[in-house]
Amino acid sequence: MIVRKDHAPADPGAEGRAEHYGAHQRLRYSDAGGLTQFGAHVETLQPGSRSSNRHWHEEEDEFLFVISGEATVIEEDGAHPLGPGDAACWPAGAANAHQVVNRSGAPCTYLIFGTRMAHEVIHYPDVEKVGYIEGEAWRCTAQTTEP
Repeated sequence: MIVRKDHAPADPGAEGRAEHYGAHQRLRYSDAGGLTQFGAHVETLQPGSRSSNRHWHEEEDEFLFVISGEATVIEEDGAHPLGPGDAACWPAGAANAHQVVNRSGAPCTYLIFGTRMAHEVIHYPDVEKVGYIEGEAWRCTAQTTEP
């Protein structure tokens, strides 16, 4: 199946995300193509925007490839500027919380792939929350620590 840029659906929650993370666009190519085993999106962050809160996945791999501009990836060990052709990989289960930030004065665009697991736990250490995916259901709760 061919998916043209003008037929890739935009993120349905873009307006709410923009209020929290800044101006961006996410084109959901995998959704338009009917893919179920992995997600593939093209995201463009405007200057000063970020992709999400820093997070890591217990069960899902993620891969990011910069298409244009400069994206800064924030990981546990600090900030890493990436340019066109650079990539970042986050294996499932590696507690390396990450996010993408546009610290430049121009838009940055990248392709992001991730596996889609029916059951997933996502950790957000900076905001002390944990997200849970159970099939189509999503919930986020305050992080708890074991005594």
